Amino acid sequence: MKRFSVLLPFVLLLMGCSFNGIMSESYDGEKITADEEAVKLFEEENLLKTEGLESRYAFLNSNTEFAGVTEGGTEITLQPGRYMTGEDIESGRYIAQTDNASAVVVYDEEDNRLLETALNHFNTEVVLELQEGYRVDYVTRQGSIVLESLTEQFETMLPAGMHTIGENLEAGTYTLYTNELPIKRADSEDEIYMNTKGISSLTASNTEAELKPEYGIQVMLHEGDTIITEHPIILEKN
Repeated sequence: MKRFSVLLPFVLLLMGCSFNGIMSESYDGEKITADEEAVKLFEEENLLKTEGLESRYAFLNSNTEFAGVTEGGTEITLQPGRYMTGEDIESGRYIAQTDNASAVVVYDEEDNRLLETALNHFNTEVVLELQEGYRVDYVTRQGSIVLESLTEQFETMLPAGMHTIGENLEAGTYTLYTNELPIKRADSEDEIYMNTKGISSLTASNTEAELKPEYGIQVMLHEGDTIITEHPIILEKN
């Protein structure tokens, strides 16, 4: 057996290029060509081509129309489980805060996932704009979480969650300092801005993070658009 193991590398060497290794090749030899439309969209507008990104940005699968919830709902404590808006939770705008490891997932009325965010020491809060028919799943091994009524508007730093433009954030041109901005547009195709020089969500959680203008990109937010983000976002109004 030992002799065989010594001879094996020599035999494989003699086989040369005909040996493909333990696993077969996955590359079929076809020339890889760039998607010129996607390249142009990114280079000119810092936008990702959304086709094929539905698994990463689940809200792209949803046809729901956001009402722009501004009124706070009735405070409720969630144990791990599933809750229906309009039955278990009153429709409204909420904030949930915790540094315990947990996750909040929101589905629309057709059971399409809109938002999924992990809450922990670095991402401690999430804003939920809950319309009737939405489902909320709360997942944790560390107890409950409280959804508190929210009417506050945010400036510059937006927590993870759902934020409707024109209601909870002014429409206009902004500088994006974090690395992505997913938007469900009110009257056109949904869009995802990508800022390759932007700071990470981990850095964004630091209130003393330095915002360098050269690392920001310009984004347009229109009335009725909704930001749906699993991470904190830093936006500065121009």
